[in-house]
Amino acid sequence: MRKSFRNLSFLRKFTAVALASLLASSTWADIFVDRAIVRLGADKPPREDVKVINDGSEVGYVSVEVFEVQNPGTESEQRVRVTDPDQVKLLASPSKLMIPPNSQKLVRIVNLEPANDQERIYRINVTPVLPPLQEDQGSVVRVVVAYQLLVIVDPTEPREELEIRRQGYQLKVTNKGNTNVLLSDGEQCDEQGENCVQIPAHRVYPGNQWQIDLERDAPVAFSLTSHTGVREFRTK
Repeated sequence: MRKSFRNLSFLRKFTAVALASLLASSTWADIFVDRAIVRLGADKPPREDVKVINDGSEVGYVSVEVFEVQNPGTESEQRVRVTDPDQVKLLASPSKLMIPPNSQKLVRIVNLEPANDQERIYRINVTPVLPPLQEDQGSVVRVVVAYQLLVIVDPTEPREELEIRRQGYQLKVTNKGNTNVLLSDGEQCDEQGENCVQIPAHRVYPGNQWQIDLERDAPVAFSLTSHTGVREFRTK
């Protein structure tokens, strides 16, 4: 059985480091979120709650920012911060949190625009906010570990149409549908089913194409995750 790393691979983190000395505090690494991906289906309520957890011994302060992803998965992809109240199509509330020690609070994500035939993609940054240094603290290194959520707003009628072709040492995946598909846990083994090589995971958005060179001329196996769930797939 192939080992799944799906949940770990897509819990995106980004780190900001202020360099000063070799002294560091782990207090600010105690903020967590309970999931990495939020999917808002057209046939479900237009809202989901995400838990932000403070596992530390001090009060945690967190900011929440929403970015609309334009042209996702392409070279022209842009992430535009949502700030204009008249243009807001996805809301994450509250935008600022104060979380007591060993406690948690909810961020509610709400889709404000009715679904249509287009999938919409957003990223939400959940970032701990450091309090100002006290005068007696001197120079310290403070590391902020932040989380980035992927938010998928499904079209009214999601249609998965993924074309996967392997020709020799090349794999080509084309998404002709209107909803994204995640290829993960990929591997390519020899004729005896041994000496398997791992293949990186990739999310293919509508209209996108993904092409990758392989190490051998042999079938490739993946887990495919879409709006319908997870299934196994194997090329010829």
